[in-house]
Amino acid sequence: MTKEIKKTEELKCFFEPESVAVVGASRNPLKYGYSLLKNLLDLGFNGRIYPVNPNAEEILGLKAYPRVTAINDKLDLAIIIVPAYKVPEVMRDCAEKRVKGVVICSSGFRETGEHGKKLEDEVVAIARKAGIRVIGPNTTGILNSANNFTTSFVPLPKFKKGNVAFVAQTGLFAAAAFWWIISTQPFGVSKIVGLGNKCDVDDAEVLEYLAEDADTKVIAIYMEGVKDGRKLFKTFKEVSRIKPIIVLKSGRSPAGVKASLSHTGSLAVRDEIFDAVCKQAGILRVEGDLDELLDVTKAFALQPLPKGNRVAVVTVTGGGGVIAADKCAEHGLELALLSEETMEKVKRNMPSWANVGNPIDIEPLFETVGPEEGIKIAVEAALKDKNVASIILILVAVPRLIPYFEIKRAVTYLKEKNVERKPILAYLLGYKETVDSWAMQLEEEGIPVYSSIERCVKALGCLWKYRMYRLRGR
Repeated sequence: MTKEIKKTEELKCFFEPESVAVVGASRNPLKYGYSLLKNLLDLGFNGRIYPVNPNAEEILGLKAYPRVTAINDKLDLAIIIVPAYKVPEVMRDCAEKRVKGVVICSSGFRETGEHGKKLEDEVVAIARKAGIRVIGPNTTGILNSANNFTTSFVPLPKFKKGNVAFVAQTGLFAAAAFWWIISTQPFGVSKIVGLGNKCDVDDAEVLEYLAEDADTKVIAIYMEGVKDGRKLFKTFKEVSRIKPIIVLKSGRSPAGVKASLSHTGSLAVRDEIFDAVCKQAGILRVEGDLDELLDVTKAFALQPLPKGNRVAVVTVTGGGGVIAADKCAEHGLELALLSEETMEKVKRNMPSWANVGNPIDIEPLFETVGPEEGIKIAVEAALKDKNVASIILILVAVPRLIPYFEIKRAVTYLKEKNVERKPILAYLLGYKETVDSWAMQLEEEGIPVYSSIERCVKALGCLWKYRMYRLRGR
């Protein structure tokens, strides 16, 4: 068994436990220990759950135990959500019980200063001596959508299962991001991992696990500091050959470094070094914020990789086509030279005065055949053009000027025609009610929609960038 496989096996207890102790479970609905236990029950986790609270006999219908050692069952995982000063004692119980893994949700460790660091060092020493793996402290921990398991104390909504794993160094950010994803994004999640202070399990080990996870197609990471640079670089290179990794790293400025130190006790790494590592390892680093991270993640979650960098821009507005052309040049993309056959297919349905080029201005088609048929004609012609590797679709919603129609009909038709699986990304502008309706219809059919042409083109550029990395690695 290789070291990588062994590490993957070690982390199974965090994602696929059969038995779980919740240390700090509470009967008080205002306590985190109540919310955590309720999440497990509400999500329908089918494993064996053991609340641990010395002052309770029963919590949420489950028998409670005074301490971990009183549980008459093997324990794969213990979730600890008690005050920091109590955690070492709980860890000693876990060691005696031979628990495989521990998630420490409690804060008050290295991120708070020297006293907290001593507590964290004590926890790590107990864990290492007993062979216990630890995620945290200072985190909300894990969500596995495949088996409805979570260690989060943040109330969780019903969620869409999907192919994106989200790894964050901070728990509440991961929890809030999860709420944002499920309420705004068309893709679902496979795993969410909050690593907190990373006293033991780190980004590299989680990446090794996710590389082997059949439910995960795309990995998105929010990171503040790096624990072991060489190890992470090696893992980045190995995993990025299998699955795309999109990284948002904060702590770039002196102020950001100081903030991350007080937040998770993170060790800073020089930003130019981290940036160079990402480029060499095929990591897609975004420099903005969560929105940009999700922009790129959405493209990878919904669309295939392009086979080339030549783009057809199908647009209702000439100005939008010009902006898209500029942005394509900025992001390593080129406007495709359309074949004579493609231009003829579009031209034959246009008014005699109209010209066809790339960008393909389809406003004249709207005048002759209407918006739905116009989109079908232009996009289908581009899909069949061997010079075109991907398509950017720019539509506008202007009441009375462009009649409302169910764009889903056109998309369903075009999906059948897209036999070569060329990526299609869209930008919509205009009357909000119509834009929202079209965006929902498009994304239900797997076409990502963006709020600006730049964001749309940049996301497509990232698909091509990763495709080139994969080609170089062959």
